[in-house]
Amino acid sequence: MRLAPKVEEKMLKSDFWTDKLKNEQFLSTDEIKEINQKLFIKAEAENKEEYYCDLQQFAQNFKKNKVSEMIKNTYNSKINADQNYFNLQGELISSDKRENIKANCSLDNFESTKDRAVKYGILSKRSNIRALPTEMTFAFKKESGDQDLLQLTAVSCGSAAVILAASRDQKWYYIQTKLMRGWVKKDNVALTDSLESAQAYLNSESFLVVSGSRIETEPSPLDPEIANRFFQMGDKIPLVEREDSLENIPQNHPHGQSSPGNYLVWLPIKDKNNNLKYKKAVVAASSDVQAGYLKLNRKNIISQSFKMLGERYDWGGKYQRRDCSRFVMDIYRSFGVELPRNADLQEDLSPFENHILKGDFKKRKGVINKLEAGDILHMSGHIMLYLGKKENKNYLIHAASGYGELDEQGNLKSKSIRSVFVMDVEQLLKNGENTYLNKFSSASKIK
Repeated sequence: MRLAPKVEEKMLKSDFWTDKLKNEQFLSTDEIKEINQKLFIKAEAENKEEYYCDLQQFAQNFKKNKVSEMIKNTYNSKINADQNYFNLQGELISSDKRENIKANCSLDNFESTKDRAVKYGILSKRSNIRALPTEMTFAFKKESGDQDLLQLTAVSCGSAAVILAASRDQKWYYIQTKLMRGWVKKDNVALTDSLESAQAYLNSESFLVVSGSRIETEPSPLDPEIANRFFQMGDKIPLVEREDSLENIPQNHPHGQSSPGNYLVWLPIKDKNNNLKYKKAVVAASSDVQAGYLKLNRKNIISQSFKMLGERYDWGGKYQRRDCSRFVMDIYRSFGVELPRNADLQEDLSPFENHILKGDFKKRKGVINKLEAGDILHMSGHIMLYLGKKENKNYLIHAASGYGELDEQGNLKSKSIRSVFVMDVEQLLKNGENTYLNKFSSASKIK
């Protein structure tokens, strides 16, 4: 088995790191609610609502004549007019093609309909949020198609959305969700009559939390709408509270799956008019889920992180996996802590005690030695989870592209890992210019 330097095979088991950790919950439900509220307040104060938004407040205060500006800001933050971009096959995207995709934003049409009513909706399945209304990859290099610059994030099934505009081809909506603003496929949005009804799904008081890396609802050849619906760690799925133990799913079908021994849940579905309705579905009893949030303690944080060990690094979650910030975000969502979506914002808006890392090796090492398992490490554009100290070495787990290593002749070898893996904090960066330790900007101490 190939391991990072100074990492032993026994370190790939969560028990190695959690053996002496306590099980006591150290942040109460009320304290977690306060943390989430602090994040909203900080995001508003720093004008970061695009990435962390109180939808109720946004819906009340936003100005319709600003939406075209929002759309331009979304794609301009990712696409530079003077830069060449390549599709997934490594082919240069022509300027005409780029302009046609931009034109699909339909800004001219939108400007003439500023006074239309705002719509609301709910994502009926896990959905990619894009900087432009297209599925085409925009990559910096021919060989880097898996890093699609248009991919902003993936938003969970059941997420509420404020619908701000539609594309010219009527296949996309420009939306604001709690965690991101951008374009989503229109087919993935069920319309609601109010924001409250859109938020009701995830506000349910009786729900499952996905505690494993990912799950699916059970197959249903009799009703494809409820079959194999994808959820990932931290997602909430409302439970059917008054379950009829004899009910088959789909309902009243003699060959439907019976729910006893499994979980019976609600799924958001679109009717023939694209309006929201709900259907019952089955989550297998063997699924890694639990009723309500997990208890927030260091042992559980580390256990959650190792459930993703070895999974592919996935820029923006386009392929149902995770990048660095989604890795940390999903772990903490398991406990009800709602961190922002990208790495720099998780540092800038951190609601936890933040320790700046600067100075020489000794000073940095001193700060790291005071951290505990489950605390968070930050550097520009990257975020990691601290594991602990073994034999004077400090270790972390993260979703990352890789690291640098010197061979016997002292030559740098760039190691492309592109997965969730364990590493010594003193490992070289891929470019060899420095160590991770020397590039850390801060550490968030959870308690």
